Amino acid sequence: MDQQPEFTPRIGTFLILVGIGLLLVFVGSYLASTPHFGYLFSSLVVLVLGFLLRRRTKPRPSSGRFRAIRGIYDKSKEGREQKKKKK
Repeated sequence: MDQQPEFTPRIGTFLILVGIGLLLVFVGSYLASTPHFGYLFSSLVVLVLGFLLRRRTKPRPSSGRFRAIRGIYDKSKEGREQKKKKK
């Protein structure tokens, strides 16, 4: 069960790719003058399911790569705010 939060977005990504593939098959059938609307409707359903699965996941925690730069920026921002208060 520990892998489920990681597994769900991967399923969503797979479904999005399958939906795009089905949409391309529909476009190909439409260009061949024999449109198969089943591909269109199934691609829309699969795309919606894929996006729903991708959206349910929690956002990744920040990596903290630029925490030193953010600290400098925050200090300079505080200094500017104090100068505005003095005026």
